[in-house]
Amino acid sequence: MNISILTLARQRDKIIDDLLAEELSKHGHTVTVRNFINAGRETITYEKPDVVVVPMPGGQYKLDFIKKCKSWGIQIIVRRGEAGMGIDQFDKLDGERQTMILGNWNYQPYVDLELTWGQEFTTILADRGWNPVKRRVCGAFALDPYFKHESRIAPDRRKTILFATGFPTADCKAEYCECGLPETSSYHEEIYDLHRSARDKWIDAINRLVKWFGHDWAFELKVRPGELTKEYLETLSSAVKVHPVQAPSSEVLRDVDILIHSGSTLAVEAHLLDIPSFNFCNVNPDPLLSKVSPVIESYEELEFNVSRATPGRSNINEDVFHELKTHLYGVIDGKACERAAKHIHEQINGKLVRTKIPNVWPKEVLYHEDKENIFIEETEGCMRWDCPCCRESYYVKPEIDETKCPYCSMVIKKAKNKKESVLK
Repeated sequence: MNISILTLARQRDKIIDDLLAEELSKHGHTVTVRNFINAGRETITYEKPDVVVVPMPGGQYKLDFIKKCKSWGIQIIVRRGEAGMGIDQFDKLDGERQTMILGNWNYQPYVDLELTWGQEFTTILADRGWNPVKRRVCGAFALDPYFKHESRIAPDRRKTILFATGFPTADCKAEYCECGLPETSSYHEEIYDLHRSARDKWIDAINRLVKWFGHDWAFELKVRPGELTKEYLETLSSAVKVHPVQAPSSEVLRDVDILIHSGSTLAVEAHLLDIPSFNFCNVNPDPLLSKVSPVIESYEELEFNVSRATPGRSNINEDVFHELKTHLYGVIDGKACERAAKHIHEQINGKLVRTKIPNVWPKEVLYHEDKENIFIEETEGCMRWDCPCCRESYYVKPEIDETKCPYCSMVIKKAKNKKESVLK
């Protein structure tokens, strides 16, 4: 069958989706991997797949996308990009947070199969999520790449510390920074303040470490998916190599000796490469994941621990690691994509549905609310805005700086000193 995999972040998701495509090809399927946001609609209308694999539809645009695909006869497979949570951790969250993790939008009526990491969160989805669909547990997708390639570390290079950030909401509006939560939620400002404070501490700590250890160590920084590099480039010492936003974690991590993170799955990935790691200014709400590495709150503690770390020897908390495998990630053996491909093949084998996909995605105005400032047809005195998400055009009064695309619901902010618009 013709299968299209629609991927999100290049630095995290695409490398996994490429592995999944490779495994699906072994079953005789024709598979392509495309960017969901920038090429999703073109992929459907040009390549006309029988099956599409998408991330969890965590927004109205993605939900409308799979709903339209389903109406054309395309089979829908969801691959969860996040592990979710264990039952104990999940039960400690309030209703808003639980709903955000399960999904605010009822995507289940349009889904034929959902692929998850571990059994515990899969049980939560079945018991407390939307209408039940067929689900299959595959294991820790994000850790598959660490079983595929050998280290490329050159023997004569300097020892390197990697700072892996975790503060994407510091780049957003304080009053609305966490997607999936209601705009009125008190969490927005709480999370913004947490990330803003942690980033300030990180920038100060990095510059101090470079000053005192720059003669012995090289320093690199990688931002979390969804985070910008701009502030780091403006405030950090030039001695710190800042990786491009799209740099895959599984590639960057192979060339370093110590990892400093803020409560990240990267700590587990570092363990698989025998790299010691430290959790500095933790911002991860999962109490289990935050304890994988030694938790550090001050620069003095960070300096003490880094200077005494042993490169080539993991310092993971083995008890926590065991709990993570049992209650969160599922099996960690490099075969999650292999199992996922098998489940997809079994689901779609012999179930070809004759699709009725048009050659052009229908131009439909779905979210036209602000009719005083936004116009579908060209209007005198208004500026033309081109949505970078769905590629449609509409017209906006010149004094308006932010809109919601009437065709796909993407919130867009006017670029400074430019006529074109950009995603917020």
